[in-house]
Amino acid sequence: MVHAPDDNAHRLRDTWLLGRHEWFQLLVGYVVLVGVGVGIATVTVKPGHHNAVTRADDRVANWFVERRTPRLDSTTMIGSHLAETATKVVVTALIVAVMLKAWHRWFEPLVVAGALVLEACVFITVSVIVDRPRPDVPALDSSPVSSSFPSGHTAAAAAYGALVVVLAWRFRRRIIGLVGWAIVAVVTAIVGVSRMYRGMHHLSDVVFGALLGAVCVVVVSAIVKGALVRRTHAEQTLSSPEVPRRLAGPARG
Repeated sequence: MVHAPDDNAHRLRDTWLLGRHEWFQLLVGYVVLVGVGVGIATVTVKPGHHNAVTRADDRVANWFVERRTPRLDSTTMIGSHLAETATKVVVTALIVAVMLKAWHRWFEPLVVAGALVLEACVFITVSVIVDRPRPDVPALDSSPVSSSFPSGHTAAAAAYGALVVVLAWRFRRRIIGLVGWAIVAVVTAIVGVSRMYRGMHHLSDVVFGALLGAVCVVVVSAIVKGALVRRTHAEQTLSSPEVPRRLAGPARG
C-alpha cells in the first residue's frame, strides 16, 4: 500500500510530484522503450523481412478475413472503439477529474495519465520510424496513420492497467487487483483481436502493443511512487524535532 499525503490541508499544486529528476527518468524510459521497439522491428518485421514472424502475421491476417461476417464486423467495430483515440482521451480525462475531485492530490492521476501519455509518445515515435505497412488484406477501417507497428489501440487498452494499480494501492484489496487485471487483459485481447480482424494490424503489432502498454504502466507507476516516497521522507525529516538541532550544528561548550 502506498500512502499519499492527506492533501486536504494542502493546495492541489503542492501535491505535484514531477520534478527534474522524474522528468529525466521519464525521458530515459521513453528513449529506452523507443530503442527496444525499433530494435525488435528492425530484426523481425521491418519492411522487406520475410521470416517466421512475418509469415505467421500473413497467415493470421488471412485467417481473420476468411471468417468475416456482418455480425462480427459490427462486434469488432465496437471492440476497436474501446481504445480509439477519442475514447481513451475522454476516459482518461474523466478518471483524472474524478480522482482530483475525490482525493485532491496528483499522485493517482499522474499514474493513470502518465502511463497513457508515455505509451502514446513511444507508439507514435516507433510507428513513424519503423513505418511498417498494414496487412495486405481488405481493411474495414481507415486511419490517418499508415504505419502498422505497433498497435496503438492495443497499447492504450493495456495502459488502462494503471487504474488497476491505483485502486489496488488505494484500497489494499488483493481481489481488486486480481479482478482489475483480469478485466484489463480481456479488454486488451478484445481490442487486439478486433484490430486484427478488421485488417488494421498484424499479430506481432498487437503483441508488442500489449507489452508496450503494460511496461508503460510499470515504468510510470515506479517513477511516481518513487517521487512520493522521496517527498514523504523529506517532509518527515523536516518535521522531526531533531532537525533544528542538526541544522544548528554541534553545541559549543
